Amino acid sequence: MAKFNFRFDRVLNYKETIETLKKNQYGVVKQRFDKEEDKLRHINDYKNSVVDERNSSCENIKAGGLAMYNSYLNVLNDKIKIQEEVVLHTEHELEESKDEMIEAVKEKKMFVKLKENEFEQFVYEEKKEEDKIVDNL
Repeated sequence: MAKFNFRFDRVLNYKETIETLKKNQYGVVKQRFDKEEDKLRHINDYKNSVVDERNSSCENIKAGGLAMYNSYLNVLNDKIKIQEEVVLHTEHELEESKDEMIEAVKEKKMFVKLKENEFEQFVYEEKKEEDKIVDNL
């Protein structure tokens, strides 16, 4: 019996390597996205705690202290806006990385399917040859 030899084995190996690379890149971007979202959540939580602190001590605070709180809250709001932009940018990177990963998976699957089809054809041809030999005997 002859050995099955897939003519696009090198291409398939390359596609598998690319798929692994794209999956790793997606994982890195996903981790960065999660980290940036956590930063945003932390800043929002901190801002809420400052607002609660200001509201609870509002009766005993003077105008200068209230102005300081408001000024600080404006700084926190600016930080939140900047972090939201970072999160949005990272989310776009994540989508691009996901699309690249999906494309790499599709390309690899195409060659895997081709290999399966060629292997089935090979098995069929081998069976025909075997049947032919048996018939001759």
